[in-house]
Amino acid sequence: MKTFIKKNQFNYIKRCLNDLANNYKSCVDINVVEASKAYTQDKILNLFTNLSEEEREILNISKLKEASQIDSYLADLDNYVYGMATITSAQVSKLFKKEKKLKLPELNQEASKKVYLGWVDKASNKLFVAYNMDEKLIGMACRITNGGSSKANICSLCNCIHVDNEVIFVSPICKVSNAGEGGYKSIGFSICADSEKCNERIESVDNLEKILKDVNNIK
Repeated sequence: MKTFIKKNQFNYIKRCLNDLANNYKSCVDINVVEASKAYTQDKILNLFTNLSEEEREILNISKLKEASQIDSYLADLDNYVYGMATITSAQVSKLFKKEKKLKLPELNQEASKKVYLGWVDKASNKLFVAYNMDEKLIGMACRITNGGSSKANICSLCNCIHVDNEVIFVSPICKVSNAGEGGYKSIGFSICADSEKCNERIESVDNLEKILKDVNNIK
């Protein structure tokens, strides 16, 4: 059976099932629990289009009768999860060819499932992001700044709230169409300092793709 669940979809399913587990533990009304399970099932199936019968059966949670079964179910489901395509050091170097003395990350993606590749280069005080969008590798180099916003503790990618040292405020330089404006503009947003943890939480790529489109002037 081939993988068919994106990493961010799996993260969403995991959160939904953890919420269901809490309902199992805290609610004594079986009708409420069953209604919650049916609602959870609908949310999971609505993530996908054109599922095969076999895939629908894999996503079927009717067999989950108690909270203790959920971790085992998620472990089995992880076998059908895939992340971004494996990329090479040469591809990363080409993507950020303007960066001098770029320190490359460990590219052990064969043993991992990532929504995006992200890492901090402490020498340049920058955070780098690489992501496959529409079968093309795109990225951004972000300066880590001391400034921030009122939402500085909320990661713009995984939308999770963290303590101060878990989130950094970054400012990538964006390409623009009008050279009369100087050719570039700058935006700012908050992001998890640890991209490995962010990859385990991100449930949607909408914000990630919007930011990357803004940075790379993709319409």
